[in-house]
Amino acid sequence: NITNLTDLNISSLASYINARGYTPTWAGIIPCEPASDLLPIGNLSELQIVAPNPKIRDGTVRVTMDPSDLNIGFLQLHDFSQQVFPSPLNESGVGEVVLWWRNSTKNDKNATSDFLSEVLNTCSKTFCRHRSIQIGNPDIIGIGMIVATSMLLILVACFSTMSLGPLTEIVARPSRKKHFSFRQAAVGTVDELFSAVYVFAISVMASTFAYRYRTDSRFDVLMADGLSLVCSTTVVMLAATYWAHNRERPHATGSVIATVFITIALFATHFNVASKRASPVELACGTGKGGVSVRKGDPFDIKVIKFIPLGFASWCLALLGAVFHHPILHARKPAEGRRAALFFWRVAESLPCVFGIIGLGLYAGYFFNTWRMMKSTYGKAFTSAEKDWGFGQYLAVFTWLPPIMSFIHLYFAGLKGMLEARLPKGW
Repeated sequence: NITNLTDLNISSLASYINARGYTPTWAGIIPCEPASDLLPIGNLSELQIVAPNPKIRDGTVRVTMDPSDLNIGFLQLHDFSQQVFPSPLNESGVGEVVLWWRNSTKNDKNATSDFLSEVLNTCSKTFCRHRSIQIGNPDIIGIGMIVATSMLLILVACFSTMSLGPLTEIVARPSRKKHFSFRQAAVGTVDELFSAVYVFAISVMASTFAYRYRTDSRFDVLMADGLSLVCSTTVVMLAATYWAHNRERPHATGSVIATVFITIALFATHFNVASKRASPVELACGTGKGGVSVRKGDPFDIKVIKFIPLGFASWCLALLGAVFHHPILHARKPAEGRRAALFFWRVAESLPCVFGIIGLGLYAGYFFNTWRMMKSTYGKAFTSAEKDWGFGQYLAVFTWLPPIMSFIHLYFAGLKGMLEARLPKGW
């Protein structure tokens, strides 16, 4: 039994934290809770965290700073001693504990750094869920953007599906069956929806390019890139629908070409940019640089997550199919007598809807998977940021109201006359 504080070796505390970090003491105290308060959560960059060897997937982080430079509050240090130090050392006064800490940082720097590293690694569950942790940009993962993106996915998937196949024969019939009316109203709203989706997509992708070079958060980069690729996929899907049923307008082709170039540039630079981003919080709680997995199950290991490459492949196939709907190529559609060529053509025309929905499903899984891992790692520190609303989020949600109102109006109003004024092709 140690009765003198000067005889307490900080290495023994590191071993104690490693062995009993989350095991309640006889007094019901979890050692990791007071130990986590010793670390500078407000400014994690002070810790000088170093990631392990990239080949070690379940490696531990190291704190390489001079422990004497660490600014720890006297009360936090005393509280830690009262709850973790063995009796009777836990009854030491503030001055005695501070003196012990200063002697440890001066005479046994390596052991003190090992102690800090042990706290960071063993107590990450407590440390990373601290109320002072800030992770996630509300303008990217806020509830408003989640609602707006969900509305975008549902609208585009529904409108793209309802617009499949010819419409002229259906409209020519006197029947007013409900599913015919829904299809007609959907196609009649495509022009407005395409314009709204394109403006939204270009805004998101341009913002992503600027934002991801200003942030140090890998999570924000991955989410922004994923959202941009979602928007690009919806543009391609609706472009195919627009060309299939509306008169060609110069802005439609130009919009798609601009979207294609930006999308390719985003994907080409995605892995390079993401691998160089890691905020101090992410380094401490689960993200390294260069694709390093700092902790087992790291949600940001870009070598493991395949959602982005698969989503991009789906986007390429959807784009290929959309080209077959363009008026220039559509004019070369095989005649009815050429069955094999016509079958191939119709299969190609279905690609935007089929692979577009597959791509949107992949991105939805990507967002859900990452969100689940973030919540598991950061708890309320992450979900509190998700609940924040901002002006941009309200604006994103209201973007989809005009097309929805137009669809409702077309459905309940006299369809034929209004569609003749809106559509176009084959009337």
